[in-house]
Amino acid sequence: MMNIRPKKEDDDLAIKEIYSLYWTDKYFLKHTLERLKDSLDPLAPKISYFVAEEDSVVVGVIGFRGAPLHMQFFSKTSNPAELYILAVKNQKFGVGKNLIKKIISETKKLGYTEIVLFSSVSFKNSWSFYDHMGFERVESAIAPNEEQGQTWRVEL
Repeated sequence: MMNIRPKKEDDDLAIKEIYSLYWTDKYFLKHTLERLKDSLDPLAPKISYFVAEEDSVVVGVIGFRGAPLHMQFFSKTSNPAELYILAVKNQKFGVGKNLIKKIISETKKLGYTEIVLFSSVSFKNSWSFYDHMGFERVESAIAPNEEQGQTWRVEL
């Protein structure tokens, strides 16, 4: 049975292993792992992470935050959240779907009015997942690191 809960510090190694399935850029991996540690620091910019676990094994992670300015451009409402990261150990088992449902619930509780996200062309194979989950494609975009991709949004 799948359990979704807030990330704890001792989840970081399992999350690193999941991230390594998708990202090989050492700089990006280092940056995202530092963000995991920052999530527990009350003075750091806030990204909220949740993990999915099955039989006490972490099988997925999702993070969201208040949408930064470069992502607010793609929103239609005044208080958007950004789906910052989503990664699962194995696709096609409903882990991503359950994690998305969790952050929709959590962002609503926090008063956010929509969720926006960016996915790079290197992850184009996941784009239909966001379509299937009810996100609306907004437009092509270029991330701050100059990577090309697509943006989505969903009102809450």
